Amino acid sequence: MFNALMANIVKFWLEFKRYYFNTISGVATLLIFFYFMFFGIKAIGGANISSGDTLEGMIVGYFMWTMFIFSFQGVAWGIIEEAQRGTLEQVFMSPIAFEYQMLFRMVSDFIFNVWLAVPLMYFVAFTTKRQLSFDLPTLLYLLIVGTISALGVGMVLGGIALVFKRISSFIQIVTFGSLAFTMFDSSQLWYRLLPMSQAAQMMKKMATTGTRLYQFPFSDHLLLWLAATLYLFVGILIFRIFERHAMISGTLSQY
Repeated sequence: MFNALMANIVKFWLEFKRYYFNTISGVATLLIFFYFMFFGIKAIGGANISSGDTLEGMIVGYFMWTMFIFSFQGVAWGIIEEAQRGTLEQVFMSPIAFEYQMLFRMVSDFIFNVWLAVPLMYFVAFTTKRQLSFDLPTLLYLLIVGTISALGVGMVLGGIALVFKRISSFIQIVTFGSLAFTMFDSSQLWYRLLPMSQAAQMMKKMATTGTRLYQFPFSDHLLLWLAATLYLFVGILIFRIFERHAMISGTLSQY
């Protein structure tokens, strides 16, 4: 198991270095998109929005969104790439269960995504003259637990990819639809149970008021873990249903 995890980390690092131009382009796209949103909202909102904590919350929400989409897209695109390369069936024949391999890929993606996202968050806060307060243990805790729900969404998309092969348009719909529950605030229970929404709300509170891990109410932690567990369980269940369908129909290795 440990060797499989290390293999995924090494693979991610090698591809990161080999295709560095694509990585740089992706980071530049994220920054440009953010600045368009930030200064657009600031121009529309005027002085009132500039003096509040809305802009700080938007910075945190945006980067929580990027962590979310990187996480669930990593699983879905990983399956699509394996199918394109013709190695998907070999991965399924490995002695390590496919779900664990996807988990290891998720862990490796998470390590490098945090390595990129956190410095970028500080960078945009500095360039936009916003004050963000981060407690590292609280930050990592919220990112890790929040990403678990993203893994569940990724497993659902991965299962769909096993059967329908090309789902890039659907992934884009989920990607931009997820902006609604990572960047906007709501106190309603159903909203906070959406993937990564509770983690985003707690991180905004941490960044704007300096709230630490032990200062959040127990109900906030309960909702955070409930959403993470629920989406992971449902994601794995739906993935296995699609996986079984693909195996029975004999279309697992087709593209």
